[in-house]
Amino acid sequence: MKKTLLLSCALLLGLGISAQQVQNLRHTETPTLPVPAAMNEVHAASGLVFPVPTYSNDVIIKSDTADQQRVRISVAFNGWLYAAINRVDVTSNKGGISVLSSKDNGLTWTVMDEYFPQNTRYTTFDLIVAGTDTNSLVVYMAGVNYNTVSGDYVLFVDRYDGRTGQFIGSNFNLNAGSQKIYDVALATDYTHPAVGASPYSVGMLYSRYTSSQDSIVFRGSVDGGVTWTVNEVVAVTGYYFGKLSISYGRSASGSNGRYFGAWERRPSSIARTGNIYTSRSQSTVDGPWITPENVDSVSSTMIGLCANPQIATSFGTTDNDSASLTAVILVQRDYTGNGSDYDLLGFYNKRAHFTNFWYRLDIVNSSENDLQPDVSYDPTNQNFLAVYYDSTNSKLPYLVNNVNLTTPSSWTTINPQYNDVTTNLRGAWPRVEINPVAVQTAHAWLAFDGTGNGVAMFDAEYNHTGIANNGTVHGGMSNVFPNPASNAMTVTYTTAQDAAVSINVYNALGELVSARNLGNKPAGDYTERFDVANWNNGIYLVEVVSGDSKSVSRIVVKH
Repeated sequence: MKKTLLLSCALLLGLGISAQQVQNLRHTETPTLPVPAAMNEVHAASGLVFPVPTYSNDVIIKSDTADQQRVRISVAFNGWLYAAINRVDVTSNKGGISVLSSKDNGLTWTVMDEYFPQNTRYTTFDLIVAGTDTNSLVVYMAGVNYNTVSGDYVLFVDRYDGRTGQFIGSNFNLNAGSQKIYDVALATDYTHPAVGASPYSVGMLYSRYTSSQDSIVFRGSVDGGVTWTVNEVVAVTGYYFGKLSISYGRSASGSNGRYFGAWERRPSSIARTGNIYTSRSQSTVDGPWITPENVDSVSSTMIGLCANPQIATSFGTTDNDSASLTAVILVQRDYTGNGSDYDLLGFYNKRAHFTNFWYRLDIVNSSENDLQPDVSYDPTNQNFLAVYYDSTNSKLPYLVNNVNLTTPSSWTTINPQYNDVTTNLRGAWPRVEINPVAVQTAHAWLAFDGTGNGVAMFDAEYNHTGIANNGTVHGGMSNVFPNPASNAMTVTYTTAQDAAVSINVYNALGELVSARNLGNKPAGDYTERFDVANWNNGIYLVEVVSGDSKSVSRIVVKH
């Protein structure tokens, strides 16, 4: 270790850095640890038209007396939701994680597993789900366990059966001792598997401290998370690494698939901000990574003033307009350098699978404090989805931009505030994911209760106030199938007595798209078929009215 440090010092001196500056680079201390009025529509710079979504009331994922400090969500191919929440009870010196699932679009949540051991904290974690049918659904959770007595850090990956919620096992464990692991992030390519992956790959990026240098490490599994045989050191530094993010990208020209990462490099263990670096696997998901690129250097007003990077990459079987895939990194920029004015900015690369050509983009550059970005990709509409915490106004906005980023700094605001209550946000850390069935977004964030404890919240742009989203809400007399439907849907219903019957279908904006007056029907069971081949993808509400009885069912149309 000393030889490594001396070699690093010699290299730095050769670059003109003084011995005192080298000494300053060394790690010598132990590190510490109400809905706004809806508009009819808004127009994206790309020319697309986005209907303003109708959200339901915010849902508490898990009621708890402990302080919930972080939440992660992931959405399966069929729209099932999974969440992980870390919890801390300072009085009992306990920390834990709860893993939950929802099969009714986030209206109710069921605990799959939870642990709350003594003398333990879970300092960071991430969660993803993979699988293309219900029998193969697997939930992966990577976390860092910190023992408050021994001071040891352990990085682990747990797996759960996404259908039953049962714990499969923990097949990755790294005991780092007292060498802190700052952050960990997960990604997977299961929707468009990379070359050499069977049935898909899982990628994990983590940042690690040692007394002489910090490192960014990629661990990968090309057999669906069963074994973690890929081990690549992505970057090392005599400074300090911190928060990071990982994403999978693929296009027609970059059909091998690649993992991309972004991370902080800070000048000290207590620095608020620093530089942002990025790298990717060179040509395959299990190969070496390219030399990291300092992206904040592209703008003189961002150098060394950035934090909390989040990366997203386009993925699919087509190219963007630059014959490649697009990568976007969002950060919070400390404009004044004293923490009084944070802006939400970022970087983009439209030839990301084969170049390191990065350029600046702006989301919000104003006098308000905008923090804690998250970004993901919607492959159906080929849009990037961004959320952040407007701490000045206690709002959580949601914006989009097209994969081609024709105007990189003109993002369309889909909803300026999807959170219901603005008086209970202090550090929201919002997350956004796309529901591939509804082709709309799901959101999770942190609010605070009356005692000051954090509470994980959920809402989605496909949930609607006053109507449950899990089938029939009252009357119990109708059923709609298949769900989702692509060409046709069938409505079955029962009348208990002679009554006039009608069936009305509404889209997500409440617009009537089909109305059938079926006349008077004697008591009995009936079936009606609807051709949906020309209907737009999305969520529809099917209302069956029989006399004074009414039944409302929800169905998704997905071609």
